[in-house]
Amino acid sequence: MDEAFAHIEGNGKKNCKRDMVPPDGGWGYVVCLGVGFTFMLGFGSSNAFGILFHNFFIEQGSASGLPLVIGVYNGALSISGFLSGIALKRYSFRQVGLIGAGLFVLGDVLTIFVQRTYQLVFTFGVIRGAGFGMMIPVSFTAFNCYFTKRRTAMMSANQTMSSIASITFPILVTYLLAEYGLRWTLALIMALDLHLVFAMLVMHPVQWHMIKNTEASITDDSEEKEKLPKRHESIQKSIIKMICENVEVDLLKDPRFVSTLLGLGFAFVSDITYLAMEPMLLFSYGFSKMEVATCVMAGAIADLLARFLLAVITFFVAVDSRKLFFGGTCITILLRIALVSGSDLWWVFSVTVASGVVRCSVQVLFPLVLATAAPPDRFPAALGLHIIFSGVLMLMADPLIGVIYEATGSYSYCFFAMSFCCLLCVVLWSIEYIIYRKDKR
Repeated sequence: MDEAFAHIEGNGKKNCKRDMVPPDGGWGYVVCLGVGFTFMLGFGSSNAFGILFHNFFIEQGSASGLPLVIGVYNGALSISGFLSGIALKRYSFRQVGLIGAGLFVLGDVLTIFVQRTYQLVFTFGVIRGAGFGMMIPVSFTAFNCYFTKRRTAMMSANQTMSSIASITFPILVTYLLAEYGLRWTLALIMALDLHLVFAMLVMHPVQWHMIKNTEASITDDSEEKEKLPKRHESIQKSIIKMICENVEVDLLKDPRFVSTLLGLGFAFVSDITYLAMEPMLLFSYGFSKMEVATCVMAGAIADLLARFLLAVITFFVAVDSRKLFFGGTCITILLRIALVSGSDLWWVFSVTVASGVVRCSVQVLFPLVLATAAPPDRFPAALGLHIIFSGVLMLMADPLIGVIYEATGSYSYCFFAMSFCCLLCVVLWSIEYIIYRKDKR
């Protein structure tokens, strides 16, 4: 039976209605491991992008292509991630996930041979980004299907694997570049990323591993047939129909939701661009690759420890996620400016560590902030709008930052632009707070 429709069982008029319960373990642990490897390999090399391609951009004569590649990468990731979430309503985890893994590895293979920035935009940005974007919804959806009671503990394990990759990849990439050069380093990264194929293969339909309680019942086979998707339906019409069903634009009628969506989008873009461009800034200060890798690693360690501390604090104390996000964004503005105000190694190291601590307020809290702006039953639609908006914004903002560098020849103005993105979030939410407070009175 096609695994895409493995949830439909039985051929006769008398079928067995099963009260199926997720295993909360068993094969779920294998799925959890697959999810961990997906994020570890997907985010690891991406976080070391600035170190990996530093010399490549120098050979091209300009580093303005870096934000362009990152913008296209994250834009492709966001858009394909949204479409992948829609596709999962019709196709299985493995079908969607293997296509994503195939694209990701194909992007790796083609990137080995790139000679120009525009080629890197296509191979790394479009192909690799789209591939990773397809695997993210698969991983989250499969994980949520297999775990209910142990979900928090297992997700913490996955987050730990992702954080370990963010910590180790900068040092690993620095070592590989020194020993083997860019092309062979890219080949070795591609070999590591091949494990994503196996990570997607273990994403079995949860129905294959359910704990079942059998109850006899009679169902009409015609009802089962109605549940089957119309396979011969026009693909174009199906895509348009599914997109319309999943993009609930009426949420945009709520000014508070729009304010939240815009603020989160600008802060998110600033954060992602910062991770990619910080190594280039440090290289411009004259730091060695090992010094740059050490700073990036220290920021990742600080981020991991801050996430752990935040989890402990919020376990005992109720925290307003929106206010904490707002405060973290305000501090981020100051830290971005502080990073370009001095080039001393210990100053940069300290600011990077502080930025890592504050960064968890953006990465961890953004879904909670989004949830406060939309009704609980409409959170998936709100998340879809956030993904689309962030993707489009990154496609526009990151190339613009590249233009700023090309025009000024300084990374300082690029970091001022990132601070401005955070400032837009602060201003929008401040205006919203003043208006809402006035209306409330």
